[in-house]
Amino acid sequence: MEEQEKPTTLLDNLKERISFNQNLFIDEDVYEKVLKNLLDDSKFIALSLKYPFDDTKEELPDLPKYKNWQIRCALELYNMLKNGGHDFVSYSENGISWTKDSSIISKQLKSEISSNIGIPKRKEEENV
Repeated sequence: MEEQEKPTTLLDNLKERISFNQNLFIDEDVYEKVLKNLLDDSKFIALSLKYPFDDTKEELPDLPKYKNWQIRCALELYNMLKNGGHDFVSYSENGISWTKDSSIISKQLKSEISSNIGIPKRKEEENV
């Protein structure tokens, strides 16, 4: 009998790519919170790219390509934060000039998500 692989979560996949580093994270709890926040941020970036005019969408399609995209986006966000928020596109030594990329994620990653076009929709807010 073959052993079935247990399904891995997005968090498990991200942990395989970003290992715990005590110099960056105080403890395991902080490490997990940071990774969960990166996954949440990447989900909302994907939602805003996929559904730019629909605020009612709260989940991405349940397809492997979106899960993989979300992990790669979280990695880009992590690397940007680890580098102090600077993603240099070009650099010069003696003339002291450099160019920063001001986008949150790469154009290549953004281009992998096709937008759905439609009528703008807003989520109904409850009056409390």
